[in-house]
Amino acid sequence: MLESIATPEMRERGGPSELRAFTVSKLETMRETLRLYREEGQSAALAQLRTDRGRSDMDGIRDTVQQMRLEAGEERSEHLQQRDRAFVIAWASGVATGAVGIILTLVISALLRKTALAQKREQWLREAQLGLGSAVSGEQPLAKLGENVLGFLTNYLGAVAGAIYVENGGRFHRTAVHGVPSGANLPTSFGENDSLFGHVLKDHRPIAVGEVPDGYISFGSGLGQHKPRYLALGPAIVEGDIRGVFELGFLSPVSDDTLSLLEKASEIIAVAIRSAEFRARLQALLEETQRQSEELQVQGEELRVSNEELEEQGRALREQQARLEQQQAELEQTNSQLEEQAEELEQQRDDLERSKDAIEAKAKEVELASRYKSDFLANMSHELRTPLNSSLILAKLLADNSEGNLTAQQVQFAQTIQSSGNDLLNLINDILDLSKIEAGHVEIHPEAVSIERTLSGLRHMFEPLASNKGLQFKASVEAGVPAVIQTDPQRLEQILKNLLANALKFTESGSVSLDVRPYGDNQLAFAVKDTGIGIAEEQQKRIFEAFHQADSTISRKFGGTGLGLSISRELVRLLGGHFLLESKVGAGSTFTIVVPAEFGSTLVKAPRQEPVYQSQPIMAPVPAPFAEIAPAEPKAITIVEDDRAKVAATERKLLIVEDDQSFATILRDLARELKFKALVAGTAQEALELAHQFLPNAVLLDVGLPDQSGLSVLDRLKRDVRTRHIPVHILSAEDYSDRALSLGAVGYALKPVQRDRLVSMIESLGAKAEQTLRRVLIVEDNTVQREALSKLLSSHEVETAGAGTAAECIALLAEKTFDCMVLDLSLPDASGFALLETLSQEGMHSFPPVIVYTGRVLSSEEEQRLRRYSKSIIIKGAKSPERLLDEVTLFLHQVVSELPDEQQQMIRKARNRDELLEGRRILIVEDDVRNVYALTNILEPRGVLVEIARNGEEALDKLEQSRNKPEAKIDLVLMDVMMPVMDGLTATRHIRKNSAWQKLPIITLTAKAMPDDQKRCIEAGANDYMAKPLDVEKLLSLVRVWMPQ
Repeated sequence: MLESIATPEMRERGGPSELRAFTVSKLETMRETLRLYREEGQSAALAQLRTDRGRSDMDGIRDTVQQMRLEAGEERSEHLQQRDRAFVIAWASGVATGAVGIILTLVISALLRKTALAQKREQWLREAQLGLGSAVSGEQPLAKLGENVLGFLTNYLGAVAGAIYVENGGRFHRTAVHGVPSGANLPTSFGENDSLFGHVLKDHRPIAVGEVPDGYISFGSGLGQHKPRYLALGPAIVEGDIRGVFELGFLSPVSDDTLSLLEKASEIIAVAIRSAEFRARLQALLEETQRQSEELQVQGEELRVSNEELEEQGRALREQQARLEQQQAELEQTNSQLEEQAEELEQQRDDLERSKDAIEAKAKEVELASRYKSDFLANMSHELRTPLNSSLILAKLLADNSEGNLTAQQVQFAQTIQSSGNDLLNLINDILDLSKIEAGHVEIHPEAVSIERTLSGLRHMFEPLASNKGLQFKASVEAGVPAVIQTDPQRLEQILKNLLANALKFTESGSVSLDVRPYGDNQLAFAVKDTGIGIAEEQQKRIFEAFHQADSTISRKFGGTGLGLSISRELVRLLGGHFLLESKVGAGSTFTIVVPAEFGSTLVKAPRQEPVYQSQPIMAPVPAPFAEIAPAEPKAITIVEDDRAKVAATERKLLIVEDDQSFATILRDLARELKFKALVAGTAQEALELAHQFLPNAVLLDVGLPDQSGLSVLDRLKRDVRTRHIPVHILSAEDYSDRALSLGAVGYALKPVQRDRLVSMIESLGAKAEQTLRRVLIVEDNTVQREALSKLLSSHEVETAGAGTAAECIALLAEKTFDCMVLDLSLPDASGFALLETLSQEGMHSFPPVIVYTGRVLSSEEEQRLRRYSKSIIIKGAKSPERLLDEVTLFLHQVVSELPDEQQQMIRKARNRDELLEGRRILIVEDDVRNVYALTNILEPRGVLVEIARNGEEALDKLEQSRNKPEAKIDLVLMDVMMPVMDGLTATRHIRKNSAWQKLPIITLTAKAMPDDQKRCIEAGANDYMAKPLDVEKLLSLVRVWMPQ
């Protein structure tokens, strides 16, 4: 086309051909550039553009077109006819050229722009890599490295939060976080398949997550909180090994450049992590190497020292070897002599073996004889105690004369029978004591013993006896004697009582004295001196032997078995002491026992030998024991000094019964602070003795005592007319409040008790004890009955008030305070049940102890309902007035001896029957008809229904027969031990195997009284144990305590 419009001159100069060539070249260049862009990418296209080939072609096109235009203008005038065509051609050519130029310009501009952006992006990536390399450079620990990586990436990329996890042991553990609040709940580690991290680990490249759901961490500042909306996660990979994973949070979408940067940062971070791990391992190895190097240096020094020592030992051994060679020659010379001696020793050994066999055979004979003796003594104890048991019980019943149908002489006869029986029992006990000591069955229980307290008890016991014989009695303690020693108080008192009893028995006039003084090193001497008949020198050898007395003729003046001193001598030996005797006929005797102040401190076993006796002070050596006596562990009873030795009859006295020394001391000090004289007892037996001796104004009583339950002590105090008026408050670690209150306690407190409560308790006891006027409220709708009750209960110490309706009762209680209320259940305006419930709910009223006195026969549900409020329930009947008077005086703590004679007689009648035992069924398992008769006469007068079984098999049959008969239910079993067919222990075991009888109370009765009897009974399943002959009051107390409520 250009050829057709060109002028001949243009064609001659080759203008159209040159323009075509430039255009073709330009188009070819453009096609080549586009092809490179499509096939090899932007970089190749940019390289093509940088050659300027396209620019030179474009410049050639412009120059050629311009030249052709000039030539065309010159010939315009010549070619007017072809103007239009030339113009069109020129215009088309210009347009085409312009279009091509524009297109080329746009393409080139786009390529340049992309090139600039690519260069800028490359520059941005290079700067990021340099910055990241700088952040991870240096020897950094892993945690610090993580913080630096996150700090750089969040700042450089504009992220708001980030975390980095490092691989360790197949899991990825969080190493560092950035921009995360301290309380955020981030996972500390994850596995290869957990959440989004699993995709990253699988694909080995970074990923972006948009529109993050709720539950991700929030971040913010003082102006507010926000959570990231987009996430970027990437691995840290080096040589195909993923060393970690990092996560960044953004507020805006994640760009491709960001992902590219994370991809390039992957290897840098992985290498840094690996380097940090290598450094950590190297550091650990270095430290281990240094430690081992130090150890090697120490060992090297030790080896050097050892070598020097070995060299020294080697020199010594060589010298010793030389000496040994010299000695070898000497030894060879003596060997012949030793062989001769060995033959002699062999002969002696054979002789010793024969002697040993003979001794062992003799020992077996002695052991067998001892066992036969023990069995004989046990059987003798049973055979003697069994008939003696029934004799003493029946004699006690006759001496009590509860029916009042015996004359005074007949009562005296019964008392004589009882006294003789007790003397026989003492003889049996002495024989058994001596046999137990000889058999090695006696245990010593050392504990703290107060000297003054021991002497005080002996004074109270022997002063009246000495006074009756017209003798002076004195007990004194010299200076230097410790206040407390460590020994067995029971055995010490047994010895002193025997010596004092002998002194009083053999002294017709003059005096008997007990003097305690220091003796030697850490020892005490207890000297019992009398002005009696004295002991001849030739008799002094015999009096310490069993069954021997100074005067054993048939005309002797003084009785006795001669066992006392023999038993005392053995007991002194067990205490680690010895006897001293000084005596002269007609001038009296002085028996002195010397015991260590600390048990075991001077314990020396003396060989068995014949003691030497003379008129001057001599030591009576004690024979060695037949068997080793190991002192038992000290019991938990300790001594607390009290006021018994200095209390006056008119002073207020508080009896504290508590076996814990610390708590007893607190109670004693508190009692003194509140102006009481304190009497402290650690056992039930001592408590009863102090109560009868001093008649205290009040008692604080612990339940858990070592010898028997405090509830048994409470029962015996309330059953004794001398002590029933004394208010008793119970202190215990366990809750027996219902049982204690029903037995007559005024209150119950569970340990531990605050001091304020103790003060209030003691003050309340003191106020109750000093109360002179007591008020009783009688709530009875029948006027005649109400007046009769008022007359029955009134005395100079008791004031009564009557109420005929529930409304009057409430009004009187609001107006006055009453100590007791007698309530009939049938009232015109409300029932007694409703009245009691109202009074219990209205704290504004005084709510005294209530005794229900009604003519209604109560159902078990009604009785249970009343028990919540009432201390006692009495059904009106022929003997109910006596019971009512008994209950009221008990709750008012009145002294029976101070009541009118008529009321005292009514109370004695009521005491003969026992409310707790009334109608209860007791099974007596006993083969001896005399004991059955005696026990029946104890229990039946107290309202007990008695069932009898002759042996264990019959007992099981009786229980089986009563199982399905509520009216014949057995409430308690008294079980003898030694019976034919089936003994009591076997029967007890059979009973306990039956689930129906698991809670049936069983009290075992035995006449053997051997040391392990009580343990065997308890292990067999018995609840308690009692040795014959039976103490009636103790037996009844045990029955009441164990009888089901």
